[in-house]
Amino acid sequence: RVPVFGADGEGIREAADVVASGGVVLYPTETVYGLGGDPHEVVVMERIRRLKGRDADKPVLVLTDDWARVVAWLDGVSEAHRRLMTHEPPLPVTLLFDAASATPPWLVGPDGWVGVRRTSDLFCRAVIGRADCALLSTSANEAGGTAPHQFDDVPSAIREGVDCAIDAGQPLAGTPSTVIRFDGEDLVAIREGAVHVKTLREIIG
Repeated sequence: RVPVFGADGEGIREAADVVASGGVVLYPTETVYGLGGDPHEVVVMERIRRLKGRDADKPVLVLTDDWARVVAWLDGVSEAHRRLMTHEPPLPVTLLFDAASATPPWLVGPDGWVGVRRTSDLFCRAVIGRADCALLSTSANEAGGTAPHQFDDVPSAIREGVDCAIDAGQPLAGTPSTVIRFDGEDLVAIREGAVHVKTLREIIG
């Protein structure tokens, strides 16, 4: 059976060790339960896609605790990007950037973008810090299914297909992140989610 831990010190250590050794983790975020691992490892991406039954051309976002971890992957960072990137607390918003040449190709979507979110979740931030790498993140549901905000809502095939699972012990917010990109300085909403686009436009000013 796959070991299940709480979102506590032991869970942080176990999840980070799995990530650092090239495994796949089921874990809570500030939005929904996610599947993740080391974004530098293509085998991790392939396992996650198999678990979800997801098409290879559908990109997976990356969570970070600090933009410095991923800055080498980002091209065309605008002032509007920076206003959202530096917002405190971090917003549940995935920003799409032009992928720089250093970006692992399996992180790049068909339009040449890479999606990154600076997470506010203390558990995720601790795992990222201990594993010393950003974290792949895609909702822990089968393709076309509903993103789970409770551990028991994660399909059993996914729960049993990871190397380590973290149960937060309570429901998560349940609304996936808002996904946006910029066309010049114009904000383009790719997916409405946890933050209203109107709010983001007000932050950008």
